[in-house]
Amino acid sequence: MAENQTAVADEKKPEQTVTVEDAGPALKRLTIELPESRIKEKIESTYTQLSDDAVLPGFRRGRAPRRLLERRFASSIGKDIKGQLISESYTQAIEDEGLEVIGEPDVKDVDKIEVPEKGALKFSIEVEIAPMVKLPAFDKIKITKQVKKITDKDVQEQVDQYRERFGKPTTVEDGKSEEGDYLFADVQVFAGKDAGDDAEKLADAPDTYVLLPGKSRDNKGHVAGIVVDDLGKRLKGKQAGDTESISMTGPAGHEDEKIKGQPITIKIAIKRIERVEPAEIDELVQKMGVESEDDLKTRIREMIGDRNESNQLADMYKQVSDYLRENVELELPKGVTGRQTARVLQRKQMDLAYRGVPEDEIAQQIAESREGTEEEAIRQLKLFFILDQAAKDLDVQVNENEINGRIATLAMQQGRRPEKLRQEMHRQGQIEQLYLQLREQKVMDQVLEKADITEVEAGDDAEAKPAAKKKSPAKKTTKKTTKKTTKKTSAKKKDA
Repeated sequence: MAENQTAVADEKKPEQTVTVEDAGPALKRLTIELPESRIKEKIESTYTQLSDDAVLPGFRRGRAPRRLLERRFASSIGKDIKGQLISESYTQAIEDEGLEVIGEPDVKDVDKIEVPEKGALKFSIEVEIAPMVKLPAFDKIKITKQVKKITDKDVQEQVDQYRERFGKPTTVEDGKSEEGDYLFADVQVFAGKDAGDDAEKLADAPDTYVLLPGKSRDNKGHVAGIVVDDLGKRLKGKQAGDTESISMTGPAGHEDEKIKGQPITIKIAIKRIERVEPAEIDELVQKMGVESEDDLKTRIREMIGDRNESNQLADMYKQVSDYLRENVELELPKGVTGRQTARVLQRKQMDLAYRGVPEDEIAQQIAESREGTEEEAIRQLKLFFILDQAAKDLDVQVNENEINGRIATLAMQQGRRPEKLRQEMHRQGQIEQLYLQLREQKVMDQVLEKADITEVEAGDDAEAKPAAKKKSPAKKTTKKTTKKTTKKTSAKKKDA
């Protein structure tokens, strides 16, 4: 066991003795001992404050005898003093020892801790800390940059998608559901296999739309944030008034422990079926704010180029991430991996939104991510600690303007006002995740500047062909490809 013992006794800080021991991977046990003098000082200050504030029958404020206060408030005062001493001494110990704590402290046998009338108070606290990280040389990282040409077929496919997106939904009165239809339904998730309506209800999504997937999606779709492999087959041919019951095992990576890996039943009560009639080209031209179909295709070609560039950069980020995870050894604290699962989904959702991925596809990808086990959360957690150390080594900083710029971009893509989106993100606790995401992207940009990058032509086939420029200088490549993603920010470290 690694052990470190320090005693603090100066004019500024209360006296205490702290012993620090290894208690597991990225886990420290602090044994804190408070002398009798500190305990008495806390007791005296607490009763002095109580005496000034307490109002007892027969006594004016501040005039109640000490013995009466002790008799009346001894139990509650004891609990308050214990809590204050533990909290204050823990905070002081963390600062003195320079520990980067993540998660909440675990006070051992807290119910058994009593403030003694005489003598010292001794207790133990276990804390998860950021693991030690030794980074590899960034210039040894080999990266492949996929260069993709935009074809007329790509443009036409995007035009067709926009026609669908801006199309007019019409209600299918008597017909049966088909691929691509939207089923307006009440969706409920119950606990148990083949559960009835009397089973425990785990989720309720009334008046929700369920897309009927087809062959292009292998009939795989999502409902209530849960992927159903054969959803298309189950819902095809249904009519308004029909109910489909799906018995399955919940995703292994779901945030709700009652759904995660548990037998569940999803019930879909179809209210109506809506089929989208694709918008006419003239209507699309008007909505996109251009003058002709040729202008529309030019605009779409530019948008595809921006998206390809974003995807190209995301692919290079992934290569860097994979290399770092494979070439950096570290032990993770066990307690934070469960909390990481929800954060992985949240950050992935923000990243997809920034890259301009349509909402339906984002929902599909997030639902599919829940199918994974906690392995992905562990992978992301490991990467967080690696990039956090890299941010320190590279002195990566992010300012408020960069945060606001990213929010403005997201708001524009979603057709919303930036201040409203910021308020919503703040309520949902997403601002800090955005800080971390931007900081990590900035780290990635600097790593790519140092990496060995080779350009290749990306095609529909599995093998990429070398581009005309086989070798691309790292700095030049990165400056070009990261132009739109260097808005970042710094943040105090919390859980990844």
